[in-house]
Amino acid sequence: MSKKEFKPNNSPRNGKRTVLIVCTSLLAVVLCAVSVTAFYINHMLNKIDYENTPGQEDGQSVVQIKDDKALWNDDVLNVLLLGTDERSNQYSENARSDCMMVLSLNRKTHKIRLISLERGIGVPIEGREDDWLTHTFAYGGAALTLKTVQECFDLDIDRYVRVNFNSFEQIINAIGGIDIELTALEAQGLNNEIYTNAVTKHRVYEGWNHLDGYDALQYARQRFIDSDWQRIERQRNVLSAAFDKVKTMNVFEWNGLLDTALPLVKTNFTKSEITSLLMDAPGFVNSEIDQMTIPADGTYGNKKTSDGRSLLDLDWETNIQILKNFIYS
Repeated sequence: MSKKEFKPNNSPRNGKRTVLIVCTSLLAVVLCAVSVTAFYINHMLNKIDYENTPGQEDGQSVVQIKDDKALWNDDVLNVLLLGTDERSNQYSENARSDCMMVLSLNRKTHKIRLISLERGIGVPIEGREDDWLTHTFAYGGAALTLKTVQECFDLDIDRYVRVNFNSFEQIINAIGGIDIELTALEAQGLNNEIYTNAVTKHRVYEGWNHLDGYDALQYARQRFIDSDWQRIERQRNVLSAAFDKVKTMNVFEWNGLLDTALPLVKTNFTKSEITSLLMDAPGFVNSEIDQMTIPADGTYGNKKTSDGRSLLDLDWETNIQILKNFIYS
């Protein structure tokens, strides 16, 4: 039997059909990948503890948001970072905010600014006399603290992220610990060689040390060896070190970090807003963090409460201008 010679059909119609099949297949693969990615992101973001209003979903905030459609204002997003003093995964309504910072992200320049707000700042509280900024959380939770920062500093800020002592420790462990440079005085305190409120489990030394979550928390909380101003700097040092560590992580390590960290976070961001932020995140990977503390040197005095406690009495106009110049320059 003679064999028939196979001749490909090179007609234009057949070529178009082949191209169409290839394009359709590629589109199917892309759509499948997008669907899987979207499912993964949604799955991860469902782990977050959103501050919801009863009957609302998708992390709709109980804190009044000026414009829910515009996350970025003039390419700048300000976020209030709150560290509360619970020592479990459960969040309490009457906790104290042991740490308050403003994280400012500039989408246009990709600059990152981190501003500590001194917890002893005297602020007005409705129905009460002036009190410490840190006490606003105990009186009215994140909503009151955020409202106070908005109004007192005339600042465009309506989103917050909250972690507590326990979640902080777990998150630092999830990134494999951080590297911190200690002064001789800090090392002596953390080794319980001089009086302090925080002692590490592992012996530390002057110079660079690798700290796990527990020891990093002790470093950030250390008091009495110097002043609250140095304590604030230690808190920012921890965040900067954690940011540097996260930048070096691969996709598998990121997956583990998100799986651990997201359930420990409480926020009034919505899921859609966080998804939008994730799209902007690559632009900030190589950014450095500029830091400062409010109030600035020479811009405050002191005043007493009726029970004799000392409050920082700010020159508000000057500090507002300094803060805005730092964020928007």
